[in-house]
Amino acid sequence: MQDVDEEVSRRQALEFYLMRGLWGEVHPQLRQASIEADRATRTVRVRFEYDGEPSPDALECGSCAASEVFACFPATWELDEQHVAAPRSGGLSQLEYLVYLRWEPERYVE
Repeated sequence: MQDVDEEVSRRQALEFYLMRGLWGEVHPQLRQASIEADRATRTVRVRFEYDGEPSPDALECGSCAASEVFACFPATWELDEQHVAAPRSGGLSQLEYLVYLRWEPERYVE
């Protein structure tokens, strides 16, 4: 049971870190934001997927959010900040935990 509790706690912490980082930093181009942490390599990964090539402003918003996330980790950890162009016509590829997903009506039409 302790392993389950640890995993839930870890997931909640990672999701909270990215949610907090995104406050005030969600650019209109952002389609999706996700996060994962690799204990073996001591790396936290944050992926931002944008509608097309991200503008400089969109990249700045994502970098600010990633910095907020990284500030929650010990100095021995590394940050893998990923900015990916993902046009609406293409799919998305999230990391372990999806934290933000833009509503796109055409994705839900059957």
